[in-house]
Amino acid sequence: MTIWTRDELTAQLREWKAALLICASGKSYSIAGRTPTRSDVADIRKTLSYLERELNKIDGTPVGPVFVQGVTRRG
Repeated sequence: MTIWTRDELTAQLREWKAALLICASGKSYSIAGRTPTRSDVADIRKTLSYLERELNKIDGTPVGPVFVQGVTRRG
């Protein structure tokens, strides 16, 4: 379960992606009352990963590795 709606998450993802592209090029960007710069790219990527995981929860998409157990048949 997530506290976000799909629309909220897609809007935030759009903003944070724009911030990543701009900051990675060495410019500054204002988002959520902050002005991240190139040194904040790692934090921006963490935020994007978080938002993506939350969106996956809404979509029911598995997050992380999926382990499948099987039985080997010997003939």
